[in-house]
Amino acid sequence: MIKLDNSIIEGLATNASATKNGKDLVNKGKFNNLHINNEQDLIWGECAGSGKTPYRCSVDFIDEHNPVGRCSCPSRQFPCKHALGLMYAYVDGLSFSIAEPAEDLLNKREKVETRKQKKEQEKVSLKDKAAKPKKVNKATLLKKYNAQMQGLELADKLFNQIIKNGLSSIDAQERSNLKKQVKELGNYHINGIQAAFDTLITLTGAKISTDQLISQINLLGAILKKAKTYIQERIDNPELTPEIDSSIEELIGTIWKLTDLISLGLYKENVELIQLAYTSIELNSKQDSINEGVWFDLSSCQIYRTYNHVPAKAKKYIKEEDSIFEVLQLKDLYIYPGDKTTRRIRWEDNTQAYRPLVSTDYINIINNADSDYASLIKEIKGSIKNPMNTKSPFALLSLEKVYQVEDNLVIEDTKGNRLTLINDTDNEGTSVINTTENLKNFLPNEVKSMALLVRFRTNLTEGTLYVEPVSLITEQKIIRLLF
Repeated sequence: MIKLDNSIIEGLATNASATKNGKDLVNKGKFNNLHINNEQDLIWGECAGSGKTPYRCSVDFIDEHNPVGRCSCPSRQFPCKHALGLMYAYVDGLSFSIAEPAEDLLNKREKVETRKQKKEQEKVSLKDKAAKPKKVNKATLLKKYNAQMQGLELADKLFNQIIKNGLSSIDAQERSNLKKQVKELGNYHINGIQAAFDTLITLTGAKISTDQLISQINLLGAILKKAKTYIQERIDNPELTPEIDSSIEELIGTIWKLTDLISLGLYKENVELIQLAYTSIELNSKQDSINEGVWFDLSSCQIYRTYNHVPAKAKKYIKEEDSIFEVLQLKDLYIYPGDKTTRRIRWEDNTQAYRPLVSTDYINIINNADSDYASLIKEIKGSIKNPMNTKSPFALLSLEKVYQVEDNLVIEDTKGNRLTLINDTDNEGTSVINTTENLKNFLPNEVKSMALLVRFRTNLTEGTLYVEPVSLITEQKIIRLLF
């Protein structure tokens, strides 16, 4: 029996526009010859298009967690509006007659099963491959490292040139010239450094706070300084393993393979994650966006984050991420190297399932919240001092008291240590989303059995550290203040 409703279809769609277009096809009566197989895990039919020949579309539910939509249309969206419309037709109760699937549908199903088996075999071989001692081709590595050192010399000259001339001297013409020079860095296996330069140059032409520019300059300077030492050490000894408590490899430009992460021990099996927060923020006028999720690992009780940059030109073809309000069950979880405050994670979509949250899940989160603010602040400050680490890590805080001092909310731990909640602001000093005000609307008189997910922020101009509330966790629910 096919488990399908409107919310499931919306979750499968790449974006809201595709969902609307799929519904419109049903409302306009575009579907004909609708069928379902005897096992009731495959539907197919025809949808009238702009030409004489209707599109043939189908949706296969043999894997109920990952339905596969197919269509003869030329769309690059998966599933396309015709496959989405076919699912809406099923949900809306249109008549689907029982029939035997055509041979091409059965062949496609067989290919899916073959691919699934192949992926399982690949996963086993990945682990086997990662377990074996990696043969180091010193000549190839040395060639790469020497090229990177040449690129770093060029990058260093460019950085000093920008600092010497001053950021205020960079007009539209100079930005264009700098971007041409930055493009050359892509020839030296330092794509991460190239991207950091691109960001700095773009920021010089944007209406942003001084803090953002200072932060990017400090980051770029720190990467260049660390990268020289790091690469030279590997020229001297090509067999050195990557640093896993630092993001230097990724900041230089390393793209991690799954075998690399497994061999470094950055891999877990059978993990359950709870999403504590999720945001999607547009970065610029081009509508490039960042999707960021914060997750609690029920077994290790660690906080992780997902972080994905989506270019505007790719949005139409990439499935929109969404908030998840259930426990995400994963067969495999991969953890990226980086500072320990909030590490980035990833997983393969075909390894996931879901279950409802229960009271013990909420209690687990609350029990593992940090109850010593002073020790945490010391740790955060130590991490932030490294320019290559994130300046806005997340933390889970246990609440003893919450009270108002003038217009500000203050939280307190069991030792009497206090933190003032302040919202991040835009260039005009206005809160982007006033989560502190949102929190006031949900706070009861007694907060001892609650936890608060916060994000630390820094004001480089004033040299201050403050916290921004993100989500409130009670024994019954997670209240998201940021959306």
